[in-house]
Amino acid sequence: MTKLTFIADTHHYSKTLGTTGRQYNLRSGSDQKCLAETDEIIDAAFEKIAHSDTDAVMIAGDVTNNGEMVSHIEFRKKLYKLKEKKKVYLITATHDWCCDGNPRRFHGNTVTHNVDVMPSGNLPEFYRDFGPADALSVFTTHIGTCSYVVNLSENVRLLALNDDKNENNHAGFTEEHFCWIEEQIKKARKDGCLMIGMEHHLLTPHISPLITGGSTCVANREYVASRLADAGLRYMFVGHSHIQNTADFKSKNGNIITEVNIGSLVGYPAPIVNVTVNDDFTLSYEVKHLEKFILNGKEVDAQDYLAKHAVAIIHRLLQSSCKEEFGDRATALQLNGEKISKYYALISLVFRFVQSAKVSDVYKKLRFIGLSKDIDKKLIEKYKNKKLLECVDEIMLSAFNGSVKRYSRDDDYYKLVMFFVSVPSKIFKKNNDMKKFIFAIDNILTGGRFNNQKDTI
Repeated sequence: MTKLTFIADTHHYSKTLGTTGRQYNLRSGSDQKCLAETDEIIDAAFEKIAHSDTDAVMIAGDVTNNGEMVSHIEFRKKLYKLKEKKKVYLITATHDWCCDGNPRRFHGNTVTHNVDVMPSGNLPEFYRDFGPADALSVFTTHIGTCSYVVNLSENVRLLALNDDKNENNHAGFTEEHFCWIEEQIKKARKDGCLMIGMEHHLLTPHISPLITGGSTCVANREYVASRLADAGLRYMFVGHSHIQNTADFKSKNGNIITEVNIGSLVGYPAPIVNVTVNDDFTLSYEVKHLEKFILNGKEVDAQDYLAKHAVAIIHRLLQSSCKEEFGDRATALQLNGEKISKYYALISLVFRFVQSAKVSDVYKKLRFIGLSKDIDKKLIEKYKNKKLLECVDEIMLSAFNGSVKRYSRDDDYYKLVMFFVSVPSKIFKKNNDMKKFIFAIDNILTGGRFNNQKDTI
């Protein structure tokens, strides 16, 4: 019986790049994952894994914050320490060679770009001892990164794929890369081995295309997923979206590939996915969360700390004290801060309501405009003192943690939330995204088809 551990998106950030000042706070405050704390979180997680009974550790890409050379050097030291106890295999992804060409160093109110970064073509050699050196076969991509195959046990292999670029510079694979992949899957089947895939980008949207569509997935995702499934690949472990979720995809030929999306190790809820390969080649997984880490010499409750950091993304935006601050925070979230800040006077009124409103307050507003008839008043009475922002926080955290708390569609809280969520679709009746939004929240509350915490696939 082979036991494996999967983690993803460690995004190690060197403290030498700056951890204080207004610009750093804007950057850190716009991200679900931590920056300054990555050192301590990764150390704690690696220590936990080192003392587990797993046979090997897999890391599904974006191992550094943004490809900074100093971050790579520091992270590799951690890997060598972990390798003293466990076999370690990783793939790199776009954050590991600074694909946006915008490395940053923070100092006070300034941001500079005098940061050495790792070229994509240097990554395979730099991380040679964590996969490529043990490979049965290696494929070098046109940007110099690599995919490889290794034996995890006598009858289990890992297909570690770098999907940074296809021939059109989108996430995916060139035709030559595909041919190599299909050859490796075919060879594994001939040798009586189970092949387990790992790449960074998703093959299929998890929860909803509104949340994990677009560039979160590989380009031409249905074609790519179908080709892998039809080649005989049954399992894929991915990262990138920072959410914990399991989904599957069926090709037109009826072949199914099941994909486990692993949340970021340095963001809420710091998931560690433990997998057992069963005798019948099914996989049983159980998701554990980092319980604690040491920060500034003190033990920190990891779940509480990371949850507060995650929801603070919303809270900080709502608490913007002026038009300029709102614009800066919106820009940090990759929105058009300059454009939307023009409407700050109106937006601030909405924000103040959201921060203080209770369920009963929202109900009164909806009743006033004639949109309350579909709700059971008993539900309003039951939850009348529950804060609206608390509901928003719970939904956001559930999306990240894979619905640790699952609701049935008969649950009163589920009915309450879905009523509020359906209101925009009643106003914008022709907007299909509103309908997709309802589906997404339903998926988050119920957890979807799979149990994202513990299941056999």
